[in-house]
Amino acid sequence: MTTTVDYTNTLINKRKIPVENKSCVLIESLLSFSRKPVGVKFLLTENDYEKSTSFEHKNGMPYCTAIKNASKGSHYKMNMENSSCVAASRALGFTEISEESLSGSRHEQLGVYKNLCISRSVAKDMVYCQHRCAGVEIKPLDAYQEDEPDVVVLVTSPYNAMRIVQSYAYHFGQLKNIKMAGMCAICQECTSYPYETNSLNISMLCSGTRCVGQWSENELGIGFPYHYFEPIVDGLIQTTNPMEDNKNKKKIARRLSDNGLVSSLEIKPNDNYYRGAYGTPKQKEKEKQRDVE
Repeated sequence: MTTTVDYTNTLINKRKIPVENKSCVLIESLLSFSRKPVGVKFLLTENDYEKSTSFEHKNGMPYCTAIKNASKGSHYKMNMENSSCVAASRALGFTEISEESLSGSRHEQLGVYKNLCISRSVAKDMVYCQHRCAGVEIKPLDAYQEDEPDVVVLVTSPYNAMRIVQSYAYHFGQLKNIKMAGMCAICQECTSYPYETNSLNISMLCSGTRCVGQWSENELGIGFPYHYFEPIVDGLIQTTNPMEDNKNKKKIARRLSDNGLVSSLEIKPNDNYYRGAYGTPKQKEKEKQRDVE
């Protein structure tokens, strides 16, 4: 049965918020986040870059560090001059791809892959932005007011990743094109690959971003084009009852209440798809009898 949410008079922290931000508050109510979802917008021209009012870190910063800081509320714009990671500059379309990268020779020499053939196959499968852009804007998703980002990046727990995949699957079916190698994680696996292929991707992150970003060992990455965001939030709403256990349902109800969401989402305890799915035939029969009683 489809569940609907009434947004008509939604109040967030006792004040009305722009319609475009309601889904941001909903996703933070339906999932337990320690970081905000981040929106990435490509600034295709120099004029676009100059118009952005986000902070420009003149001393340089890795793209994945900017993503991490944005997940805690910071706003940045970044271009070739202040990107301190050449891999991100390639992936995002700031610069040309070098022959060393195309051939696979660099990572073969570093011992990342067994031989040049394997290194070349990984290099060939990397999906970088095909455009040449002036830069990117990186800020919390709920900070976008008059425009929209192009890609959403989340660094979160495996449990939240599961729920996002379930919500995607509710509308679109199975994920069939996951691509990962534990290399160029935030810039390629979570940004350029989803953008270029119009798909959701999951990343276990990479050693580089775990070093400079200092992510928790229990975090992983997800990236998808922004136009999937509303369906994913709706999928979370529709699958809360069949997928969540009673403990999480109580927490979700509390967060919805704390955030002032006037919602027609009816949270039903003891109602999920796996209830009664496990046990021997005799155990299942006893459970049915208890339900009748």
